[in-house]
Amino acid sequence: MKDYFKFYGAVYIIFIIGIIVMGTMYINDLPNVTKERIGGLPVVVKDSTKDSTGKVADLPMIKGTLSPPTDVMKYLASTPEMVDKGKALFTMNCVSCHGEQGKGDGVAGANLNPKPRNFHEMTGWTNGPAITMMFKTLQEGITSRGMASYSNLPPEDRLNLIMYVRTFSPDYPPITQVQLDSIDQKYSLTKGVKMPNQIPVKMAMELLLKENMTIDQKVASMVKSVNENKTDTSAVVFKGITSNMTKALTVLAQDSTWANNEASLIKIFDNNPVQNGFKARASYMLNAQQLTGLHAFLKKLFTGA
Repeated sequence: MKDYFKFYGAVYIIFIIGIIVMGTMYINDLPNVTKERIGGLPVVVKDSTKDSTGKVADLPMIKGTLSPPTDVMKYLASTPEMVDKGKALFTMNCVSCHGEQGKGDGVAGANLNPKPRNFHEMTGWTNGPAITMMFKTLQEGITSRGMASYSNLPPEDRLNLIMYVRTFSPDYPPITQVQLDSIDQKYSLTKGVKMPNQIPVKMAMELLLKENMTIDQKVASMVKSVNENKTDTSAVVFKGITSNMTKALTVLAQDSTWANNEASLIKIFDNNPVQNGFKARASYMLNAQQLTGLHAFLKKLFTGA
């Protein structure tokens, strides 16, 4: 009986060792091949963050430009040229989510919730199917639906894209001069639109880190100043309404709208006060005189006057 248990004990140990060896081999092999199945076929996914030399790729430095003035009124009526240009842009930027026929059935959109817009349907639009709203969507994006902003595209490209999308259904609202005037006035298309600078991701991260370090240093200095101030009534009031002064001053440093007036400062206090370093009923702890004094105190604190 003892030999029986010894035999199966040895087999069990060999089995465990085999699993460990195979698991180690599998994990070590993961960096070499990454596969994604689409339609049942294995597709090798290339790491887009690296170039052909194996080095990490980054965005090039591109200086911002002023796009040419756009003749908005020519989009009162669609032309084959507009549609052709829009189709090329749609294929390049939109097919992956919205599908080739614009039915919201693209490969990249399969796991999105909510699903990408089906351009054949006129119901359920977040902004609406009018040209003004479609341009707004391309300009600003819709974060809640996973729709990216395409403000990087020149205005004419965005309008051509809209012209193509409108071919998916005859039920799109007619385009009017009033609508085009509205787009032009809001986005100044006839004057030309300034396209922003594009900087490498690495440089952007370095600038952001530097900016945050500057804010942290400034906030630390202000915290020290408030804590050392034993005579100013408003300094005492501020300490009384904060639960985390460093966090509170950081929030104020990141959103300077409070400096405009006392009402804006109250909004800061009432917006997620506990998470932002203020006491839950901070705004209710102040009378009118204290609020006026505190507003002046904080403005002086931030300007260093």
